Amino acid sequence: MNLDDTLISALQKHTSAANKAWAAALPLNDRADFVAATKGHIASLPVGGVAAPGGRVAWDIADYDFLDTECPQTANPSLWRMAQLNKISGLFEVAPDVWQARACDYANMSVIKGRTGWILIDPLMARETSAAALKMVNDALGARPVSAVVVTHTHPDHFGGLKGVTGDDADNYPPIYAPVGFMAYAAAEGVLGGNHTSRRATYQFGITLGASATGVIDGGIGKTVAKGRRTFVEPTHYIEHTGQEVLIDGVRFIFQMASGTEAPAEFTFFLPDHKVLCMAEVCTRTMHNILPPRGAQARDALLWARTIDEAIERFADDADVVMNCHNWPVWGREAVVLYLEEQRDIYKYIHDQTLRLANLGHTPDEIAELIVEPDWLSRKFHARGYYGTLAFNARAVYQYYYGFFDGQPVNLDPLSPARLAQHIVDAIGGVEKAIEQAQAAIRQDQLQWAATLLNYLVFADADLPQVRALLVEVYRHQGYRAESGIMRNIYLTGAKELDGGVTALPMAGGRNEDLAATLSLADWFDAYAVRLNPERARDVNLTLNFTVDARTACVWVVRQTEFARVDYACDAADVSVVISLRQLEALAGGKLSVTEAVQGGALITGQRELLDTWLDLHDTFDLWFNIVTP
Repeated sequence: MNLDDTLISALQKHTSAANKAWAAALPLNDRADFVAATKGHIASLPVGGVAAPGGRVAWDIADYDFLDTECPQTANPSLWRMAQLNKISGLFEVAPDVWQARACDYANMSVIKGRTGWILIDPLMARETSAAALKMVNDALGARPVSAVVVTHTHPDHFGGLKGVTGDDADNYPPIYAPVGFMAYAAAEGVLGGNHTSRRATYQFGITLGASATGVIDGGIGKTVAKGRRTFVEPTHYIEHTGQEVLIDGVRFIFQMASGTEAPAEFTFFLPDHKVLCMAEVCTRTMHNILPPRGAQARDALLWARTIDEAIERFADDADVVMNCHNWPVWGREAVVLYLEEQRDIYKYIHDQTLRLANLGHTPDEIAELIVEPDWLSRKFHARGYYGTLAFNARAVYQYYYGFFDGQPVNLDPLSPARLAQHIVDAIGGVEKAIEQAQAAIRQDQLQWAATLLNYLVFADADLPQVRALLVEVYRHQGYRAESGIMRNIYLTGAKELDGGVTALPMAGGRNEDLAATLSLADWFDAYAVRLNPERARDVNLTLNFTVDARTACVWVVRQTEFARVDYACDAADVSVVISLRQLEALAGGKLSVTEAVQGGALITGQRELLDTWLDLHDTFDLWFNIVTP
């Protein structure tokens, strides 16, 4: 619907002024980062992008060619600068025999020349993009086999493209190195909470927005995630402790454990013969997330700072280059040390200031308002909030130490969003009064207050087009001002879904079946038990024995609860099933019927119909659930 032109004019005027203030506060004309980001360029991805199944495009950096112009009023100028830097793409030499494929997906794929082939570090998010990056490497440097793969940590933008570089022949997979604990977190944690995380990730990465000056311009540590097939191959070797030295295809690696910092299982490594330090994702060219908006376990900011300091102490005196698994490297020993110290100090600052303010009695939202940038941050782009932000990270540190409850009795059992919204709207004096208050807030450039009021109205009565239209514009302008690429994406995706509803896209996330197939039996049954619907399970008392790939498990459904005991079989089971994990995964996902499973080799004894009964007790998770509406 049409909105009051004066409101639109006010939003545009205030956003323009806010972004001009950002530009005035920062040395945006400093071109040093552009020199570094283009250094060593050798080759580019082919024109036309990277194809995905079904005629889709998995990745095309040319989608961001609109960035080759002056910053418009629909973007924060600091973020626009970072977006231009992250658009610089192709194959780059980092040091002799060390290269990086950058902006071929969200992360970097690093390449090291081994004695017999390529050692690949973090083969991207999607099969298509990792294969394209490897082809670019072979075309530019000469074809060699993949002799080893190193996966630095548990996030899928660093391993989802594995089969793009290993192929599908399990008998010929190269050695794959990962940090100890990798499988417990990458598989179990990713699948247990994966549907909710994947949905919120569509917001964080702006997956439905499209690249434009009013859509996705950047994700802080890269552009956005590729829309291709996510795969997995289980690691063959695990790194267990700091200082562990491993010879991989003739190249010496010295590892440092960094688990509990940016990821629950992670390592960095030093190449002593190349003088290259890879900090994985512990360091990037931006302030990172202590808690990502997509959802995860809160990270240990103090451990993060101490891990960077340990890297300085162990490796910095001998490192000529620091490369990371996102963004571009740092060259020169003095620059390396200063960069690492400043990366360390931003996490230590956030940690200490959050706890100082908490110990003075402040709540997380008060802390987020009170914490201020350290003075040096206005001159150091690599620690600015293009990904994580100071306020969001302060809340994350609070959560890590104190949990979600802020100590106030009113927050022990808060009202649900819809119930609270109705009470607030009633207290204001009804819908029209609330709309008037929101319009006044917009004119006064109090966008967060306007968004709060309008969000209450949406949740109290989601069918008011004027309210939705107002909130769409407020979210858009909050996004246009955001320095963080992912916070911009969240605002703009919220606006898009309010305006036009939820857009379901293929290959935009969801369950990685290769990864799910590597779950331990206990983890698989725990993940499936999360789907048990207690209403359907009322008065159900059911016992099932499973033999999955020659390993036994007994599953009980009783008291509206499901529990599995592995390496155990119950003598009085109602039904017994002999099946492979891949068949069980397909059966639970609705891609295989019980009859088809039997035809495929599964064996069912006892009351066969009870297997269907058990399957029907479980919910099917829809990735595209509502976020900005009830």
